[in-house]
Amino acid sequence: MASTDFSQAAQGAVTSMAEKKDVITVEDTAQYDLEELPQKAKQVFNIDGFNVLGLDPEDADFYNNFSHADRQRTKHKVDVRLVPMLAALYLVAHLDRSNIGNTKIEGIDDDLGINGWQWNLLLSLFFVPYVLLEVPSNIILKKFDRPSIHMGILATGWGVMMTLHGVVNNYAGILVLRILLGVFEAGFFPGAVYLTSFWYMPRDLAARISWFYCFSALSGAFSGLLAAGIAQMDGVGGYEGWRWIFILEGLVSVILGILVFFVLVDTPARGHKWLSPDEIRFLELQRFVRVRGFEHDDFSTASLRRIVGIHDPVRTSKTRRGKRGR
Repeated sequence: MASTDFSQAAQGAVTSMAEKKDVITVEDTAQYDLEELPQKAKQVFNIDGFNVLGLDPEDADFYNNFSHADRQRTKHKVDVRLVPMLAALYLVAHLDRSNIGNTKIEGIDDDLGINGWQWNLLLSLFFVPYVLLEVPSNIILKKFDRPSIHMGILATGWGVMMTLHGVVNNYAGILVLRILLGVFEAGFFPGAVYLTSFWYMPRDLAARISWFYCFSALSGAFSGLLAAGIAQMDGVGGYEGWRWIFILEGLVSVILGILVFFVLVDTPARGHKWLSPDEIRFLELQRFVRVRGFEHDDFSTASLRRIVGIHDPVRTSKTRRGKRGR
């Protein structure tokens, strides 16, 4: 009896809290039947090709009335601020992970006494943390209020690891550095995709991500020429040419990584220095539409319940009875 009273009191308190909110979140609606939701959360708006649940009518009108010219201007602002920096980082990341092939031409294997088997292991071990840590890195990224801090740490970290490649004196040292390089580079691409998802709808996101791949291909086009030029510094400061390849390309990544802390944009809510209040509001609503919306062909009671996290009480009770029967 006491347990039932406590449950009813808790549900009433949460319902009261939900009614005070402009937008009903998944956490608010997770324990209700559809009929018990506050009226505002039951409204489904047709916005930008999506059916959107739980949006304030005033916000829905604002979003639909935001002109095409204003949307294009806002998108252009974001493109200028976000895409070039991420594309440049992706370029140097590819330069740093692949320049070891150029250093072999300059004699790194002879200087460090690396045989064929050791060389293959050196190349392969980079990808072990690179593959395993992509998802964990994005989980960590979500803990940051400013994604640029996480991205800056990654870029600066792999730049430092690359620079240290140029001063290592044995195989064990460069093996450890290759693993650490994979650790820092692992989270960059998934983090970049996550960050851009704050700013673009899915139909716009693909074109921006394609720029990353274009820049990675560009790095392959001139990395050999760049390495050949840097290798002419052989003997400067008592360092071999292959060391200068690591050092100079690593320092470029360090510089870009430091710039990320100050230049890379975070979320629309933090864009007040270069976005107008209406542009910020539009971008925030756009993200809400993307997260909480579903396309017309997908509309059903089941999908609506799935969006708000509501469990079908009849289906749930049948499932429970079925489990007991087994």
